[in-house]
Formats: sequence, structure tokens, C-alpha cells
Amino acid sequence: MVSSDSTGADVRAGIVVEGDAQPDAAGIRVYETAEEDWRVWRDLRLEALADAPYAFGETLGQALERDEENWRSWWRGPDPGGPRFIAFVDGAAAAMSAICFPEAHGNEPLLISMWASPKVRGRGAARAMLDACADYCVRTGRPRLLLGVVDDNLPALRLYEGYGFALTGGSEPLLSDPSKHVLWMQKALPQAGQSG
Repeated sequence: MVSSDSTGADVRAGIVVEGDAQPDAAGIRVYETAEEDWRVWRDLRLEALADAPYAFGETLGQALERDEENWRSWWRGPDPGGPRFIAFVDGAAAAMSAICFPEAHGNEPLLISMWASPKVRGRGAARAMLDACADYCVRTGRPRLLLGVVDDNLPALRLYEGYGFALTGGSEPLLSDPSKHVLWMQKALPQAGQSG
């Protein structure tokens, strides 16, 4: 997926650039993925599940059992999932996030699969993922963004609160470990003609 051309610049086939392709001051570039990027997405997902098994509803074992068709299915079908974003930091895939529209949440946008590699934490990659999801919602006229955070994942909870998410008061057991709970959060988003 990622290679270099004769000038040493990164070449990413199949990844649609989100906004300006130039990295920001921290060396972060965010891309919205396409189906052809499933391997990059899979590799990041497996890394995320190995790094933070306590933070996801899926286990590493479950993810390892998925085949190529299953990984690609997000981008296929009559009702494909929402956008998936990847952040490259200093040229390497290092963070991810996605949006889905579950019926259980009134088909409102739900931020899922949020993760940043420990190698880039504190450099703005997680915030870049939040920006990508919020920007998508604003562009598509969605008034709010939802997410779930595991109750004992305090760094993530602080990140989301600092970004403007607030607890809704709702919760449910974590699929991968029902002894933990997912706390639901929401953020109101500006709409066309409003400022943020």
C-alpha cells in the first residue's frame, strides 16, 4: 500500500486524501480509506487489539479469525459502513478511527475503532482522528457525534472530554468483557453557517 516514488515521497494507492495532503506541523496526514486499503486497516486493527484489548468490543482472537472478505465487507454491500480514517505519522500508519450508523443509536454517527499507536501518543494523532470524524459529520449535516468509552479507560475519557464530548448517562456491558461497561458520550457539532 505504501511505497516511495523516485523523489522519496510517499505513494498511497487507493487512499483518498482528506483535505490537504501535506502533513501538519506534527508530521500527521489523515486519509479516508477505500476498500483497497483493507490490509492497512487490518494491520492497524490487529495492532490496536494487541495493545489495548480492554478498549474494544472485539478480541484479537476474533479479529485474527476474519478472512479477507470479512475485512473488505465494510466498504461493500447495499448498506456499507461509514468512513474509516487512517493517520500516517512521519510516513507510517499509526492511528485509526471510523464512523458507523447503528440502528440501536437511531442511525446517528457513532465513532468506533479509535486508536493511536503508543509510538505517536501525545503528538496529536488521536485528535486528528477526532477531527476527521467530526469534520465528516459536519460536511454531511449530522448535528452530533456519539462514541462509547470503556469505563476504566481514563486516558481516553480525558481525551474525549477535552475534545468536547459529554457523558450521556447511558452505558452497557462491553461485548468482549461484560464485567466492564461502555459509557456513552456525545458531542454537538456546528452545522453549515455556524462556527465551532
